[in-house]
Amino acid sequence: MFEEYGKELMMLGGTIAGFVAAVLSVLEKLLVFRGSPAKSESTAETKNEPKSESRSDKRESYRPERAPVESAPSVDFFSTKPLRGTSYLLLNEVGVIVAAGVLLNYVGLTLSRHLESILFLDMTGTALVAILLGPWWGAIVALLSNSVVNWLLFPEAGADVVIFPWSLVNMTGALFWGILARQAGFHKYVRTSKSSGFAHMWYLLSFGVIGAIVMSVPGTLVQSALHESSVLALNPEVAQSLSVLIGRWEAAVQLYLESAIGLQWSESVGWYIVNWLQNCVRYIPDKTMSAAIALVILKYGYPLFERELIHGGPGGERPRDERILPLILGLLYAPSYASLISSEGYAGPLYWPLWSTPWLFILYGYFRIRYSGPTDHALQQARLQRADRYAKALKPVGKEPSYEFCRRLTFATLIASLIFAICLPVVLMDFYRVTFKFFCVVYGFLLVVHLIRVAIAQNISVARTE
Repeated sequence: MFEEYGKELMMLGGTIAGFVAAVLSVLEKLLVFRGSPAKSESTAETKNEPKSESRSDKRESYRPERAPVESAPSVDFFSTKPLRGTSYLLLNEVGVIVAAGVLLNYVGLTLSRHLESILFLDMTGTALVAILLGPWWGAIVALLSNSVVNWLLFPEAGADVVIFPWSLVNMTGALFWGILARQAGFHKYVRTSKSSGFAHMWYLLSFGVIGAIVMSVPGTLVQSALHESSVLALNPEVAQSLSVLIGRWEAAVQLYLESAIGLQWSESVGWYIVNWLQNCVRYIPDKTMSAAIALVILKYGYPLFERELIHGGPGGERPRDERILPLILGLLYAPSYASLISSEGYAGPLYWPLWSTPWLFILYGYFRIRYSGPTDHALQQARLQRADRYAKALKPVGKEPSYEFCRRLTFATLIASLIFAICLPVVLMDFYRVTFKFFCVVYGFLLVVHLIRVAIAQNISVARTE
């Protein structure tokens, strides 16, 4: 009952937010289009002025026309005046990467379900964000994907009980990939254009195979909480033979552990070891492909982000984490944690240490960044310099005719979607659910277009520079 009420409330809030975002977007586009002709008209009037007019008269006539142009700084991704620090990067760097990560996670999970594949690919976006922005942003995207998007779009009841526990696996993968991506070996591997086959095997082994081994640890613990066992999708005859073999292994492990730790613990530990090995086998292809796809998207899609966020720009210093990131992660994890410890099946002394483990990493990360991280002044200067480099690299691309065409097409799409959304309450009874999904589809389409546009712009900019 509480879960359904929470979903209804979030869908209603999402519907209202969709309406507000559409109206604000339309108004913002109208202001941009209104300012563009004024600029061209002022230029035309300047060219058509009579030559007999004195210079002083010309200066007086210019002043009221130049002021509006200079007082309206653009906040677009291709802006030439980006020195707004955090706001610019939050919208055009972090916002783009986080949106791409959430979208990739959802698309990967949807494809795996419809195609009935052994690959989940629901952590591809998490790997991309963790590699670019670090472990904390990767964990934030993992929670957004698992505990918000998947929870809202889960078609059956009891989504919180089924979905929330797996956030531990997603956060573990984000932390592992983010920390590993900051090692010197990874920087050397990505920087080299002609890496050897051994280097590629090292990447797949460390990010895929070892990552799967690490993530299978919380995965097996979650399975024990859900009272599930690992099942390998194999041929029935092979599965039967393997189940008999696994049963013998489990019995042998329990017999060995019984003499060391007692009968009660030997059954649990034996079950855990056997299921952990099966999870390793299941996770290896999925996590390896997720890490490989994420790196391909990074290399081919966002070379400017690679240059600034992985190689550290001209100075070679990669951006540092901010102490607010663990706090954001804790804020996002709090609803899932409250739901897990209040559930009848997951409450009690047996499972609450499992759900509380992320808080240890959150507290450790906050205090570590607070006392050994960079100062606020250094972070602000790095943001301003990075935003300036983005703008200088993308300024020529923003003048392309195709950019203006896409901007006007986006404007027309927003107007059409707003008109359709306003008409939905008249036609439908349960309008806000349909409206929420309608806005998800519309903004999902616009998000895909925007991400592709940014990727093309970055590739054009890098190609022109080279």
